[in-house]
Amino acid sequence: MKYLIFDFDGVLADTLETRHRAVQEIDQLTREETEQGADEYHSNSPHTRNHIISEVELQEWKTWMRKYGELQNEYGFKLFHDFIDEIGKIKNANLAVVSSGSNVYIVPKLKTTKLFFTHILTFEDHHSKEEKVEQIYKDWGITPKEAYFFTDTIGDIRELQNIMDKNKIYGCAWGYQGKEKLKEELDENHILYNFLDIQKVWT
Repeated sequence: MKYLIFDFDGVLADTLETRHRAVQEIDQLTREETEQGADEYHSNSPHTRNHIISEVELQEWKTWMRKYGELQNEYGFKLFHDFIDEIGKIKNANLAVVSSGSNVYIVPKLKTTKLFFTHILTFEDHHSKEEKVEQIYKDWGITPKEAYFFTDTIGDIRELQNIMDKNKIYGCAWGYQGKEKLKEELDENHILYNFLDIQKVWT
């Protein structure tokens, strides 16, 4: 049995442009400010369990995230269907999604696919990806060394390498930060350059 956990934005879904539009609108930023802030955000996640958030901050964040999710739906975005098709070809696999995005736009979109995810954990479930990944370990009854994680940001790698086998973390070059940024944390063998490359992970 294979145990595969996927980030959503930039890995399963092409949301970079709609992300920039939504953040720009909500926070009243210029495009340049939005793009600069995005690189910092995706390189050093504020969602780690070490980032202590007050109840007031958390509620403000949830309100922001709901608006963000509504705008993602309003603007519209596409899934990477060819990658989803490749995932569907993998035999004997448990699949899950762990995201810092909102269930407002993630859950409905994933329901349009033929894939079955045992978990779709979003910001509304917990702000920390570590907490969400560990919940999946527990529910699947596996050790951290058994799970694979697919992401497109070095922030995720830095956050999750302490609770899983880094050799099972793979970067997706088509995502938000691209191959050159992923190379700051991953070697060539842990970067997927095209959708078919996921099949090479098992060989």
